[in-house]
Amino acid sequence: MPGVRLHDVPQAARAAWSALRDALVSMLGDDLVAIWAHGGTTVVNDPARHGDLDTHVILARRPDRATARQIEAVHEALAKEHGVEWDAWYVLADDARRADPPPHAWREGRRDTSWALHRAHWLAGRCVTLHGPDPAEIVEVPAWGELEAELDRELEHIERHVVEGDTDPFEATYAILTGSRILGAHETNDVVISKRAAGGWALEHLPARWHPALRAALRAYDGRASEADDHLLAGEMAPFVGFVRDRLPPSGDRPPDALPRWSGS
Repeated sequence: MPGVRLHDVPQAARAAWSALRDALVSMLGDDLVAIWAHGGTTVVNDPARHGDLDTHVILARRPDRATARQIEAVHEALAKEHGVEWDAWYVLADDARRADPPPHAWREGRRDTSWALHRAHWLAGRCVTLHGPDPAEIVEVPAWGELEAELDRELEHIERHVVEGDTDPFEATYAILTGSRILGAHETNDVVISKRAAGGWALEHLPARWHPALRAALRAYDGRASEADDHLLAGEMAPFVGFVRDRLPPSGDRPPDALPRWSGS
């Protein structure tokens, strides 16, 4: 399926991704296999508030420590120059061809625990190929079981914030829109949906009880939240996350009343 075109993404993201591509091509040469830009920034035209620049870089081999430090420095410099934040993953090509969550190419102990969800979005055309082959030439089509497990992990991530008493409006916005996306994916068997689209789906399909919080979350996502919106989001975060968990089938490997595995308890 055709991907998103680079010139269709917001200007700041376009400039930063182009600069990263040029720097990596120059630095890595044939060791650079592919660069894929994805995430909400590739879906939204000129959003009021830019999200992180989700980026996957596929490498032929693990870089040495000096090269890895150079790459990190490039990201820091481009973040300052273009006013962006990076969420970048570097994966070896051999690992990218497998279904298992791949380790980071040089950061020990880190794995891409959203690997199946990423593959689903890329294979549906929700990415920009900045360099090298399209994802379909490298990654496997994810099985529904893989996607289901990662959706549950996403829900546990937002449950962790609830357990720890986090009511930050940014986290509340993320929790409400991500929870909407999880519900929408389960009810439609389609995980390829943005947070903004998930909020719209939830307004159409979830009880009116949640509509004020959903509208506030969408305003916050666009950088238009009022003080009243922030207060509402903070108060509705925990109830909404509980509603999402209650609406989903029980996780097969965890008792329904157990604390999230990421809570540290």
